[in-house]
Amino acid sequence: MSLDLLELERRLIGFDTVSRNSNLALTDFVAEVLGKLGLEVRTFHSRDGGKANVFATLGPRDVGGLMLSGHTDVVPVEGQAWDSDPFRLTERDGRFYGRGTADMKSFIAQSILAAEAVRHQKLKRPLHLAFTYDEEVGCYGAVGLVRGLTAGKHVLPQCAVIGEPTNFQVFNKHKGYTVCRVGITGVEGHSSKPTKGANAIVQAAKVIEKLLEVGAERQTHRSQEADFELPYTTVNVGTITGGTAVNIIPNRCEVRFEYRTMPGEDLSYVFNQIKGYVNEVLLPDFRKQQPEVNIEVVEEVRSPPMLTPAGSMIEALALELTGNRRTGSAPYYTEGAIYNGAGIPTVICGPGDIDQAHRPNEFISRQQLDQGLPFLGRLIQRVCQA
Repeated sequence: MSLDLLELERRLIGFDTVSRNSNLALTDFVAEVLGKLGLEVRTFHSRDGGKANVFATLGPRDVGGLMLSGHTDVVPVEGQAWDSDPFRLTERDGRFYGRGTADMKSFIAQSILAAEAVRHQKLKRPLHLAFTYDEEVGCYGAVGLVRGLTAGKHVLPQCAVIGEPTNFQVFNKHKGYTVCRVGITGVEGHSSKPTKGANAIVQAAKVIEKLLEVGAERQTHRSQEADFELPYTTVNVGTITGGTAVNIIPNRCEVRFEYRTMPGEDLSYVFNQIKGYVNEVLLPDFRKQQPEVNIEVVEEVRSPPMLTPAGSMIEALALELTGNRRTGSAPYYTEGAIYNGAGIPTVICGPGDIDQAHRPNEFISRQQLDQGLPFLGRLIQRVCQA
């Protein structure tokens, strides 16, 4: 069996694996390809069975080895002005366009070809390929993968490389990611008599004002300024919904916000500041208007920062093989925090530019496509001692 990079890329881009959809057609295809290459393939399904992780191994099973990891899901294309079909690989002027070309199906294709190149060699340490679901909406696949490997008493990988688009720069850290919801229940009434009701949107405005205050305060707590473009915890108000008509006192409003916590800081700090303000200041005052009102602050997603252990072998090796002098920080969230938390030292290094990800006309250059295989080949040789 001989695989072609562009043909494999074409097949992978052709699967519509937007996170809301199943990825089983893609994982079935990948599992079949890897099985034919002689890898031992395991699948770990989501709880509803509609999605799956693929975990494939080449080499011995009783020692740790190298894991090459990528996520199979992509972000939606609705509302974006594409010049070509986003789910059909299209070449123009040395660039290859399609949803997932940068983020991050190109790395998946390169990883499969890298495994093919060493499939007949006797590896002293195993090569693992891990392709996950739902990274874009919470890294749920990576969590399920670690849980499945641990429950099955499998030997965990010794180290990992996540091929997010970094232009082959090496990242060893990123911020944490927390999503919260504030649900406000007021009392409906006619707008001509505001004292007869309790306006939920007005309370939402006060919550937002407090979030802006906390965000400004976090900007004064800076650290690791040489590594992060914004070396402080950031706060963002993402959505606000509420009200039914301009002449009705709104009885419901919801604010959703996210914040990205610097490594080493309290992951619950922003949440606690908002919850404390609501419970101690805002809600008691609101109930003076109408006793039945309520404000609920809920943490929906809580994901820790990534910080690869200092002096890790995989970090030093990735720097050596890419020719970089120092590591940097990813400006986005990755599954690296999950793997590091499981005791698998991980770095982020892969083809493509993150500035192309999530945008219309997402692309990867031919140079970045060609650069991946030599890097992965040298990496496998050094870690797995082929």
